[in-house]
Amino acid sequence: KRRAAPLTFNVRRHKMSDRTVQIKVPEAHFTLFNVTRGGKPEVVVVNDALLSFPHNEVFPWHLSVTLEAADLIDNGMPSPKESELLFAIGDEIEQAVIDGRTENGANNALFVARSTWNEIRELLFQVHDPEIAHFALQELLNSRNWERSWGYRMEEDTEWVNAADLFQLFPQATQSDA
Repeated sequence: KRRAAPLTFNVRRHKMSDRTVQIKVPEAHFTLFNVTRGGKPEVVVVNDALLSFPHNEVFPWHLSVTLEAADLIDNGMPSPKESELLFAIGDEIEQAVIDGRTENGANNALFVARSTWNEIRELLFQVHDPEIAHFALQELLNSRNWERSWGYRMEEDTEWVNAADLFQLFPQATQSDA
């Protein structure tokens, strides 16, 4: 498990000078949700340790990595063998994103959630410096031919609107650990 430790970041705001802040990133803790979206089942695992994270401004970019599932069973969900493959690929992608470091040696990204729905596995992160994550993902994408197609998009999300949509699942929680 990753341990929480004080991290130092340079925060660049619109037309503001650089400033350094020290924050403590909470140790990841996951909650599993089985929900329905568009009439199809969705399995979502959310890092609930970020629910009360007070430094959203340090990670103002939302990163979504999408993997396309091929071997499907009912309702667009991956077969057990396909799910195993998606986990392996997803773990490698997650590691590449999470291993990125800022110029101060701090974590560049936080893992927010994983979703499986309608032939897609999606990995969601909040990112400090988009260039670091982009470089890591481009390097990984170009490192070989992948068994499944995947891509990503990143957008500025200073208010964590995308994460907030997932955090709204918590009143429905029936299981505290994933």
